[in-house]
Amino acid sequence: MGIKAAANRAAGLVSKLLAFSRQQTLQTEVVQLGELISEITPLIKRSVGVRIDLKVSTERDLWLVKTDKTQIDRVIVNLAVNARDAMPDGGTLSIRTRNVTEREFQKMDHFGLAVGEYVLVEVEDTGCGMSAEERSNLFKPFHTSKRSGTGLGLVIVKKMLSTMNGTIKVQSDKNKGTTVMIFIPEDCAAHEEKTSPDYR
Repeated sequence: MGIKAAANRAAGLVSKLLAFSRQQTLQTEVVQLGELISEITPLIKRSVGVRIDLKVSTERDLWLVKTDKTQIDRVIVNLAVNARDAMPDGGTLSIRTRNVTEREFQKMDHFGLAVGEYVLVEVEDTGCGMSAEERSNLFKPFHTSKRSGTGLGLVIVKKMLSTMNGTIKVQSDKNKGTTVMIFIPEDCAAHEEKTSPDYR
């Protein structure tokens, strides 16, 4: 069993190394993130366990985005598992989605993104949080605080989101929990098509 577990970890590491070393081809499609999260909520519940109080909320009339559905599924589930690991004694995990208008975005730190309209996914936990030093190392390849971690998860997520003209940001303080924010640009063409009087 130990050999099998080690082989699985090695296979996972090789997969992450390959993803990190090359520009992945994303299978993009138009997605409503609120619906996507609703679909994977049962999986998230099983992944985080009964000691975590899971709260999911989504804004009505959430804008459409163009993204790789499978990859975003993995990202959200992995962030939920990270949050679980930060709450070994239990806690609350909140997953929220909402629209960010251009006017609101202009008032925010742009994170290097072009000014525009985005759909925001927030994954917030009430766990142990991170120090400033830990936050500064989050997106450094191979840096991890987990015994079995590879230090590539968030690096790959950031790289993937950058190909969609989006990004990931983390807010956290020691003993005050963590909020991970994913920004993905609204798909204007899909939105206009769906709201057109001729849309069927």
